[in-house]
Amino acid sequence: MSFLHEPAFWLLAAAAFAISSIPSMMRSIGKKRIASIVLLWVTACSATCLLFGTLPAILSAIASLVWGAMLLAASLIRSGVKSMPNNRFENR
Repeated sequence: MSFLHEPAFWLLAAAAFAISSIPSMMRSIGKKRIASIVLLWVTACSATCLLFGTLPAILSAIASLVWGAMLLAASLIRSGVKSMPNNRFENR
């Protein structure tokens, strides 16, 4: 567990978290954008694996995926809640 004391590990983990947060901030997501985001995320996780081993890479990958999924779900819920009143009154 000595990787927890390495600043490079925390920088790579923060990069993976930031990259996984990108889809939740975008209005429209195209195939090229998703491919480039996934490529950047895999690069950050691969660098973690190469520098610190498999366990740190798996930990940062799982944590960043969970974080990205929670943010994406929150943004979808927020956008749905914002558009609900508009849709309800437009259909009458």
